[in-house]
Amino acid sequence: MPCVQLNSISSALDRFCKMETQSKCILLIAVFTAVLPLELHHLVAAVLGAAGYMFMQWLEPSVKRQVPRKDSDRRLRSLRTERGVERGSAAPLLGRELRRERRGFTPVENQKWSSLRAVPAPASLVKPEVKRPSVMPVKAPKFAAGSWQDEVHELLQSLKPNDASREQVEAIAQAVRLSLSPVLDASVKAYCVAQPMSGTAFGVAVPEVEVVVTVDGKGADGKLQKSMIGTCTDRLVSHGDFKFRRSAFRGSEPKVTLIAPAQQASAPFNLAVNALTPLRCSQLFEAATQLNPMAAELILLVRRWAKDRGVSHAAKGHLSPYGWMLLAIFYLQDAEQLPPMGFVPQSRSCPAFSPSSATSGELLKGFMKFYSSFDWAKESIAVRAGQRKAPVRALVLLHEDGKTRPGPNIEDPFEPSNNLGSGMHWLSMERLQEELERAVKLSEASSLADLLEPWTPPEN
Repeated sequence: MPCVQLNSISSALDRFCKMETQSKCILLIAVFTAVLPLELHHLVAAVLGAAGYMFMQWLEPSVKRQVPRKDSDRRLRSLRTERGVERGSAAPLLGRELRRERRGFTPVENQKWSSLRAVPAPASLVKPEVKRPSVMPVKAPKFAAGSWQDEVHELLQSLKPNDASREQVEAIAQAVRLSLSPVLDASVKAYCVAQPMSGTAFGVAVPEVEVVVTVDGKGADGKLQKSMIGTCTDRLVSHGDFKFRRSAFRGSEPKVTLIAPAQQASAPFNLAVNALTPLRCSQLFEAATQLNPMAAELILLVRRWAKDRGVSHAAKGHLSPYGWMLLAIFYLQDAEQLPPMGFVPQSRSCPAFSPSSATSGELLKGFMKFYSSFDWAKESIAVRAGQRKAPVRALVLLHEDGKTRPGPNIEDPFEPSNNLGSGMHWLSMERLQEELERAVKLSEASSLADLLEPWTPPEN
């Protein structure tokens, strides 16, 4: 049904006269039906209200739309002539300039906006870590031994897993399993290559224990994993006496950090759903240990050093413990201490291998020297091949000032296309190089305690 605009009585009558006969009848019937139930004083009030509304509309001043400037077309043609472009080829750009001109932008401001569009987007802002107060700060370890190798041997005794630590890890998995079993049909496994409670710095930020909840029929979809982790975390915190510490959902495998109940010594651990990295890390560690027991010792030492010096927290843009293990294995391959590890992803048996003789203390020093001078722009880490080669795809880290530096290329032996160093940024790469150079200096003349002194961020 047509709508009558009551701007004035004359316009209303005009529109009514122009309507078709059928429309007029429908309108009259509708009006008659609407006013039929009303009493006389109701009709009088309605008429007076309509008259008052039209009178107020008549009093309002009419607003005339501003006519566009006639020189807009001339301005557009002149801009095309000045830039020497054909008609239609620069319409979006010239249209933006005309819109800015109509909004009151000066030529200087126009030039500023154009220059800003020409500059590439800067790197994401990376904020350096700052020192925060700690209730229980971790101090550097103290050793009773005097020589470098004796100190290394003493430290390894506290890092190597034993029967008691394995029982503790299994107790954590059992506690998680019991809490989730009423609401979730899933298997729960815990992985740990070192003692979970060794008193290291950043022990909660980078736990040794990895608990994986595997749900059958569910893939490794990121959104599904996050949803399942949230469900598991709510259940563990509300019914299992677990404590939530932090979440890390930005990586390829989302996880949360929890604190186990007091019955499990309040050990920190990571919880993930359908994650593959903990299992792969365990398989690679066991294979390297079978080939050369010194490999396990170097991996434990490197991971402990990286954790104490604050360069093992993947959520902050550093390498993960899995990445540090691959770096240790690749160095051992270069030093003829390990063969190529391509057999591990293929689930083949370990080949026969006779490593050269070397102590774990010597290997730790060699590791620091090897990577302090490593050319990340021309070489990559590939433990499957076990030899130096150029990176397949270069990783370039962009600084905020526009400068660039090469990033690490660390091939995941189980997923060769996955670069485990892609999560690093310019600040974490800078810290990595600084720590390696510091370790080289301290390993020559200082004790192991100086090398493992916990890193603290600057005051501001």
